[in-house]
Amino acid sequence: MNKIAKVTAFFWIMKICATMGGAALIGGLLGLLVFAATFTQLNRVLLFWVAFVLTRPFGATFGDLLTKPVAKGGLNFGTTGSSLFLASLLAIFVIYTNIMENRIVRQEVTEPDGQLETE
Repeated sequence: MNKIAKVTAFFWIMKICATMGGAALIGGLLGLLVFAATFTQLNRVLLFWVAFVLTRPFGATFGDLLTKPVAKGGLNFGTTGSSLFLASLLAIFVIYTNIMENRIVRQEVTEPDGQLETE
């Protein structure tokens, strides 16, 4: 790789990291809250409210990342593209949650020998 390509690559990596830094920081804090809720006995009400408060700056930062032009460190999806991206992400999470819930329900209905209960 020549020097200009290296400098250009470094510039874009730094630009993306700077823009994504806020989203990554808040996303990391939200990840820590998920970890704390899963593996500790910390007060669930406290964890909920901390997560609730962090979602606002996370949404704003992530929204900026999606809508800003590439020249300003964003992904240039625009408002329509960002809305479609976020709606798709929401649909994926809803579908995934429904699939997992159905698996849990089927496991609860299944007898120990692996056969479904019948009356």
